[in-house]
Amino acid sequence: MAIEIPLSEFRERIAKIQKVMGRENLDALIAFSNEAEPAYVRYFSDYWPAFETAAVFIPQSGDPTLLIGPEAGTFARSRSKIEKVLSLADFRESAQPEYPGLDIATWHDVFEGLSIERLGLAGFHMFPHTIYMNMTKALGDAQVVDADNIVREIMIIKSPAEIACLRESARISELGFKAVVENIKPGMTEVQVVSLATAAILGNGAEAVGYPLWCCSGPNSTQAVSRPTHRKIQEGEIVHVQIGAKVAGYSTSVARPIVLGHCPDELRKFMQVGCDAENLAIELMVAGARAGDIAKKVHGFITDQGYGHTILYGPAHGCGQMECEWPFIESTSEVILQENMTFHICMFLGDKHQGFRFEDCIVIKDGPAEQLSNYKREVIVL
Repeated sequence: MAIEIPLSEFRERIAKIQKVMGRENLDALIAFSNEAEPAYVRYFSDYWPAFETAAVFIPQSGDPTLLIGPEAGTFARSRSKIEKVLSLADFRESAQPEYPGLDIATWHDVFEGLSIERLGLAGFHMFPHTIYMNMTKALGDAQVVDADNIVREIMIIKSPAEIACLRESARISELGFKAVVENIKPGMTEVQVVSLATAAILGNGAEAVGYPLWCCSGPNSTQAVSRPTHRKIQEGEIVHVQIGAKVAGYSTSVARPIVLGHCPDELRKFMQVGCDAENLAIELMVAGARAGDIAKKVHGFITDQGYGHTILYGPAHGCGQMECEWPFIESTSEVILQENMTFHICMFLGDKHQGFRFEDCIVIKDGPAEQLSNYKREVIVL
């Protein structure tokens, strides 16, 4: 039986956000997504745009509408848990075709029959300016406000069905990493290493990779985010491998450094500090803890070991529909952890010459966190 989010839960999400909209005096809300950042649209509709962009329009009362580009009609209707679907030219692919003769809705059709004085926009910081101009022209004098925080409010605590999706994602992600450990060899390219994980992830039930997977080796390992190249991996260097599977829209991540052949003692010590710091973060992340306090303690440990200069961020961030979601566990954060929040412990350390990440997904509990992955959370020398 496929692991998925039931239709009833999608309807509950609409009801929850409408309740919050009433509290915030919002007459309507638009939740925007693109192909790279599909979280908001998929959360409310289960639709995931390809090539085009998309949005979900939610009035303060009544039924929502899925807004899509002109080419996605049959695709969107085959997936959407929202019955009403409208195609708008504004959500077309970036090549900007005109689609002559095609019956395409307008923003006036979206807002028809509604009195909107205050509209919330989630995805505010990535909403294209040209679409914003067309939308606000149709709205007239209505005020548009950043609504990311109110959507985050209902997304941040995960339901049992969401956690089940994340557990399955973590299980498959570990299988992807296991395929790398069992088959990686000196002379393989970074791209070839990623192909091992990709085949295992898709072959074991994921709908897609959770994000563009990477392997970055040697001098490339200093990259906190990366894409694989045709560089051939060598013995005695860090091979940083980052693996994630997507299940029913939910993504986890498993990251580890690997060294092939002889591993110098200083390199082994560096990686062990990262592994120990991840385990410390997991120990500290319990319901009721303050995010900033956790970050300071973990960064203090790394600094005490002599590696404070290698800290970039972290040590954790939220996860769910996206591999990286709000909130970040960082020294300035006042967020208080609550049960059934989900996080990636994301322990990246790097200097000018080499870097690595230890990463795993956890579920916050009133007590020790539930660890969704821990395969080979150790210094791996093959």
